[in-house]
Amino acid sequence: MVKSNLWKLQVLKGLEFAWFPIPTIILFYQSYGLDLEQAVLLKSILSLSVFIFEIPSGYIADVLGRKKSLIAGGLIWTFSLILYCLGKSFIIFAIAEVFAGLAASLISGADIAIAFDSLVQIGREQDYRKFQGGLVAIAGVTEAICGIVGAAVASVNLVYPFYLQTVFIVGYCILVLTLVEPTPHISVTQIAPQGNIKELWRIVRLALFENKNLKWLILLSANFGTATFLIVWLAQADMSQRGLPTEAFGFAWAFFHIILSLASIKASSLEDFLGIKSVFLGLILLMGGSYIFLGLIEQAWGIIFIAVIYFVRGLRMPLLLNHINQHVSSSIRATVLSVNSFVFRLGFALVGPMVGWLTDFYSLDTALIVSGVGFMVVGLFCLQRLVALRVI
Repeated sequence: MVKSNLWKLQVLKGLEFAWFPIPTIILFYQSYGLDLEQAVLLKSILSLSVFIFEIPSGYIADVLGRKKSLIAGGLIWTFSLILYCLGKSFIIFAIAEVFAGLAASLISGADIAIAFDSLVQIGREQDYRKFQGGLVAIAGVTEAICGIVGAAVASVNLVYPFYLQTVFIVGYCILVLTLVEPTPHISVTQIAPQGNIKELWRIVRLALFENKNLKWLILLSANFGTATFLIVWLAQADMSQRGLPTEAFGFAWAFFHIILSLASIKASSLEDFLGIKSVFLGLILLMGGSYIFLGLIEQAWGIIFIAVIYFVRGLRMPLLLNHINQHVSSSIRATVLSVNSFVFRLGFALVGPMVGWLTDFYSLDTALIVSGVGFMVVGLFCLQRLVALRVI
């Protein structure tokens, strides 16, 4: 029954975000002789991998089925984690990131498309913002709990968190098998995928060139996505620079994700109260300003601005995805959502190495300030275009 997809997707989101290794992953890399620039480069390789596979995988999900796409993604993700469990060098980790990128691209868009179409099929399309906000909250709470557990386990052995995550992703693969593929519907753009490259390019052209509303929503989403993803990898270096002990990283990680979860739960109410234009303006200023203040303030209390960025992360996903979903039809939804992720990953693949270079050749503070200014300028420009087009 399609309705059962909703609770299964909630459980799957929790399993997907059981990221035990993240709070100490920089320490894990350093234990094998890697520096911060190499660590950020690995995550840029991940983004580049998603960049390459994202749109084709979303198209495959639309043509062959979103459930099959999720199954394939789960299996490949398991393989990438096994490489991390066994690997000891930059090359092995880079190969693992390539496979992780392929897995992420197969999952990205397909799960959101199943959620939105399931709600449409049972007559609850208007509940999507709240449902997506709930998913983000589940992801945040899971990351918070797993961050504490992962940090504790890493104090024994830095590889053990990867073992734990592997177990959870195997569970993900098993649960995905029970999903029910919802019936596609046409709502806005009357294009149905035909299973060929020409049609794939037609959808990409629609999302990034022809439909200006979609284009600027996707670019704004990519700007937010790049900023909120980058801080995940810079936060550990920033906290170390502020003198926080390693054992505190897990609790800080939990605090950040509790903030994220609370924000995502209130995303729908905040939009209704303030209006989407005011919310987006506030989020852009908070995000850019937080990066700048992180670079200017040296005291330990400055980590509060990391929490602010996580607050932005919690709000932006349900709000932006809801607006993007409203501008596409069911038959091409996974492909368009993959285009959205594709642009974000391209952004991070370009920005990540530059920030790593700034950190190593100048300072982390300089990298944070330059990033904050850049994210704010790009965000305000995208918002101006959306207002001019009367999208928001």
